[in-house]
Amino acid sequence: MKDEIRLLLDLQEADRRGEELDARVEELQAERARLEARLARERDAVGEIREDLETLRRDSRDRNLSVDELDLKIRGYRTQLEKGIISFKEMEALRMKIAQEHEHMNTLEDEALRLMDEIETAAVRLDEAGEKLARREEKLSADCEAIDQRVAEARKEIEACRKERDAIAAKVPEHLLSRYEHLRAEYVDPVVEVEDGSCGGCNLAVSGTTVDRILTDLEVVSCENCSRILYMR
Repeated sequence: MKDEIRLLLDLQEADRRGEELDARVEELQAERARLEARLARERDAVGEIREDLETLRRDSRDRNLSVDELDLKIRGYRTQLEKGIISFKEMEALRMKIAQEHEHMNTLEDEALRLMDEIETAAVRLDEAGEKLARREEKLSADCEAIDQRVAEARKEIEACRKERDAIAAKVPEHLLSRYEHLRAEYVDPVVEVEDGSCGGCNLAVSGTTVDRILTDLEVVSCENCSRILYMR
């Protein structure tokens, strides 16, 4: 096989390995991003539980404050009744107000008790979710560290591959390297083998003349259909 073709095949192999390594780095980085996004969602979920708990506590405080305010109001009404310096009609109105406020206060007290139960349940949920999140964060940290290590290793391989590629490219005649790079911009396999009389790239038959030119090993021959560089073993 012509020496230039061997160099081009080595160059093509180096390019292929480089692309695979680049793709590996992208996949690892995408995997890391997915892990971080999942953790962010879990953090948001814990945050929502925390916010719900704070809302429940705030509502509970409001209910208890309202109960205290109603209790003071009822005490005031009773004081007016005990003094007895108001008309019978006003006394009846106060008694009705006291009954209504008592009913309202009982409702608020029931709501406060319900909220206390919900607060207790939410607090337990928050503790459990927090513990789960802590475990997830620990695992994510380990997973991300492992991914970062694999990315670092892949980048070292990429650097070594690029140096190898540069060394091979330096040995290829300039006009042939330019031809190769032009083809590589269009094809992942700019150099292909002729098998059973067909181009290994476009799979179309090549002429007998083209085959003869390849076999003479005097020049670098291109496919008349796709322009890929051809070789035969």
